[in-house]
Amino acid sequence: MSMAPKMRTIKQAIKEIKESDSKTALTERGLRRLVEEKKIVSTLIGNRNLIDMDQLYDYLSGKNRS
Repeated sequence: MSMAPKMRTIKQAIKEIKESDSKTALTERGLRRLVEEKKIVSTLIGNRNLIDMDQLYDYLSGKNRS
């Protein structure tokens, strides 16, 4: 059985990142820009972009960048 992806809104994603790294330089606006520029895959549900946290961490660590 596969695990469901950890989907978060942009605000939730930033909150989770800041909880694990209080000195992160990534801001909510910066994350929104990455979504807008399609550098990070998101799923639009209603008017909210949901981000797979595993994919976000992969991107931030340098994996899967094009």
